[in-house]
Amino acid sequence: MDNQQSFDYIIAGAGASGMSLLWQLLHSEDESIRNSSILLVDRTLKPTSDKTWCFWDDSRIPFPDLIHHTWHTLEISANESTFTEQLDKYRYHCIRSIDFSEKLINLARNCPNVTLLETDIHGYKTADGSAILETGNGDYRAGWIFQSALKPPGYFRSKSDISLLQHFLGWEIELKNPVLDPGKAVLMDFDVPQGNGVSFIYLLPYSETSALIEYTLFSSAVISDEDYEAGLRYYLDHKMKLNPEDYSITRIEKGVIPMEDQRYPALYCGRVVNTGTMGGLTKPSTGYTFTRIQKQVRRIVKDLEEGRDPVHSGESEYRFRVYDMMLLWLLREHPETSIIIFRELFSRNRFDRILTFLEENTSIPQELGIFSSLPYVPFFRSIWHMKHRILTGA
Repeated sequence: MDNQQSFDYIIAGAGASGMSLLWQLLHSEDESIRNSSILLVDRTLKPTSDKTWCFWDDSRIPFPDLIHHTWHTLEISANESTFTEQLDKYRYHCIRSIDFSEKLINLARNCPNVTLLETDIHGYKTADGSAILETGNGDYRAGWIFQSALKPPGYFRSKSDISLLQHFLGWEIELKNPVLDPGKAVLMDFDVPQGNGVSFIYLLPYSETSALIEYTLFSSAVISDEDYEAGLRYYLDHKMKLNPEDYSITRIEKGVIPMEDQRYPALYCGRVVNTGTMGGLTKPSTGYTFTRIQKQVRRIVKDLEEGRDPVHSGESEYRFRVYDMMLLWLLREHPETSIIIFRELFSRNRFDRILTFLEENTSIPQELGIFSSLPYVPFFRSIWHMKHRILTGA
């Protein structure tokens, strides 16, 4: 025996996946799991207001009280055409990271079986049938470690042909006059200057006078803050007809989300399970992750309750990996065509059906119906150029 501190479970990384797993463990139907010893570790556990997580399926969300705002209507604009539709099956929701983290950290602090640790995470290994966390504060042992902090070694060995970024800078703004519609979110407005990659505005009104507005790009490299800000000011000036004195910036949000055909392994090593983005749960073609995380952590806890190894690949089914790969290739090679495809997608299909497709809950006949509404030549080109991946399992 050694003097390492031991726990039943270690959660390494206190982001959306780590905190969601903590919630599920503490609300397990199995009393022994609810009362298991848990170590939650990250460089900092201080809640920050740096992220906004959006999703349209709340059936997997165990904390609906944290939803900051909900929109019933979505809008898309491209090539001077605008398409607006009220959702029937879904609603579009957002959760702020600070609300989410504050609730879960406070919950953890009040649970005697949860230990909180702020330190750097250096790596993981397995020994004697246990998983070991290596940190700047020493090593810690557990039956299972669930990690979302480090890219797994298997990531660097897997095939990759396309690696793009979804990157953005957003402003939370307060307007002097009530000009916004808090019931309608602008999911994508491509009618902004293009040049650094496929670019669009994402607008989430919280009230008639407050909103989060983000200038977002799909490209291989980030741009300067000045370029992001120029995109935001262009939209506010030209599309919303606002002068700088008509609004104030109350918060800034900035992020980079991977959009790649890379496959992530389910395990970092031994009994160390990859979760969240490090487990491949970020959908390559959209960047949405939040509901996929909820699905994964529920499966993990269910397996623990039933005595199974809680190891699940976060990757999509084969055909959805192919669809993502096709769109990624088009975004990289033919950005102008990609915008046309987005326009046709939303002009010829019900928004609810598109969201179901993006959630990967459609059937093959439904997917064929969606693709039949789009220009087919670009997709044939993408299949031809990516055939070496498609024919070998994507």
